[in-house]
Amino acid sequence: MDLGRGIPMRCDCGAATVVLASNTARNPGRRFYRCGAISGENHVFKWVDEAHDEEFVVVANKLATMEQDLADIKADLADMKNDISENVALIECLRGKC
Repeated sequence: MDLGRGIPMRCDCGAATVVLASNTARNPGRRFYRCGAISGENHVFKWVDEAHDEEFVVVANKLATMEQDLADIKADLADMKNDISENVALIECLRGKC
């Protein structure tokens, strides 16, 4: 089963995931996502800390993209303001005020 990155919200069987805590000697108290309907090989199981780490990477990548988009928008806006200023100056000249 390919869980993909981040927090699994649903199992492939369609059931919502639940968060439980491990009671094994190897991982005492460690939280995990599991299929809310059935536990087994073909159903969701993912450690919460690993899912959150993956989710942080996804969010960080989205943030970097948004920051670049914002920088591009600001540059476009500055170009538009310059174009408007040039157009206003040209109109003023055409009206005989230059």
